[in-house]
Amino acid sequence: MKSDFILETQEISKNFGGVLALDNVSFGLYRGEVHAVIGENGAGKTTLMNIIGGIIRQDKGHLRINGEEVNFNSPHEAFRKGIATIHQELTMMPHLNVMENIFMGRMRNLKISRLGIINNQKLTDSAIEALGLINLSIDPGRYVKDLSISERQCIEIIKALSGDAGIIIMDEPNSSLTGQETEQLFSIIRNLTGRGVSVVYVSHKIEEVMQIADRITVLRDGHSVGTIDREEATIERLFVMIAGREMKMPGKRAKRKTGKAILKVDNLSGNGVQNISFELMTGEILGFYGLVGSGRSELARILFGADPIERGTVFIDSKPFSAGSPINAIKNGISMVPEDRKELALYMNLPVISNMTISYLKQLSHLNFLISPSHEKSVINEYIRLLNIKLNDPSQPVNSLSGGNQQKVILSRNLMIKPRILILDEPTHGIDVGAKEEIYQLIGRLAGEGMGIIFISSEIPEVMSVSDRIAVLHDGQLVGILGQEDVTEKKLIAYATGYSHKM
Repeated sequence: MKSDFILETQEISKNFGGVLALDNVSFGLYRGEVHAVIGENGAGKTTLMNIIGGIIRQDKGHLRINGEEVNFNSPHEAFRKGIATIHQELTMMPHLNVMENIFMGRMRNLKISRLGIINNQKLTDSAIEALGLINLSIDPGRYVKDLSISERQCIEIIKALSGDAGIIIMDEPNSSLTGQETEQLFSIIRNLTGRGVSVVYVSHKIEEVMQIADRITVLRDGHSVGTIDREEATIERLFVMIAGREMKMPGKRAKRKTGKAILKVDNLSGNGVQNISFELMTGEILGFYGLVGSGRSELARILFGADPIERGTVFIDSKPFSAGSPINAIKNGISMVPEDRKELALYMNLPVISNMTISYLKQLSHLNFLISPSHEKSVINEYIRLLNIKLNDPSQPVNSLSGGNQQKVILSRNLMIKPRILILDEPTHGIDVGAKEEIYQLIGRLAGEGMGIIFISSEIPEVMSVSDRIAVLHDGQLVGILGQEDVTEKKLIAYATGYSHKM
């Protein structure tokens, strides 16, 4: 009997070097639906999508398109069958223009290239027609490097549609988008499904999935926990399916006892910020909230010495301090976990052990050049236990870990050097709910031990539940600092958008 599914996997299994990534996973996608696939990092979401998208082959099980069994040897074969994958880290050519990116590898087939010579007018006309598929107004001659992240994602969608894709896989599509850009993405998705295109939406964000999905499949530890309709879904139910335990909702916690000012910033100006003044106490988690472009990350970089101070003064323990460089900041007890872990924090092809100890080598060495393997192993194991890092062996490449475990590796590196001030820039960005909960608990424990923590987040529920006070930035300026007794979601939005005078 022919299935009603446009796409179906049946009892798919995949093994990587003795680790079972997928175990008898079955999944079905109807025409014109948004089917979300959620789960913690390492649950098997990306492995399943890579099999469907032709990047890897399953070890056993069946993959069917419109009832016909298929076995893809490449993404190109999957694309020819109408499956396009938009990866979390977009695969575009930044130094080529929009129309070249849309039709990359297909110009000859579309008759806009003959004998190796591109017909620019045909290319432009075809690009304008393709952009019209989602009513996107972008100059097809613009270079991709000059586009925003949301615009680049739109180009990836157009590339898929212009190739007649009936199935589009979106892997964490809004991980770098603002709230407004996410709404625009959702509008485009609804437009696509209204025309019969099916969307597989891979995410770790429960709230967004409940907004956009028609059905939701949950994976955990390589197994399919179940599929439910959106109408049946609640945050609590999905959390239990994802994590296998009841959700601990953040409540009104007791006010944390803080000490004296460990860090004081007085009229600080530099790249992206101006006239910033605040104090950070020992044992305090000081949250920083603001919209994209508000200056949050720029402030963090200045405090850490990655960017210079143009004006103003920073004090540590009441003594003037100018980092000048990250190395000097670390020597003076300041450590930082940056927002973009893959570009700014991790050496992706190096082992976990190298990524963890790279800032701690002097303490591990004898005579400043001979590293003690036993000491190194002891320290590594201590932090693997402390942060509950899930891995097979510390010698495996860090790029083989899930996003949450990669983040824990960076945290362990920073904690090894025993900082007094820890700057966390979007520390839970792109990681699942279980790993987030563990990181929140760790941050609270560190503050309880007297560490001063700057916690930067773009998620209002997160910054409200974690922080003792919240500093709000708007257009590079500090517009207010709210205590637990004053803060509300409405106030945070008003301050962040420049309307605090109306509160």
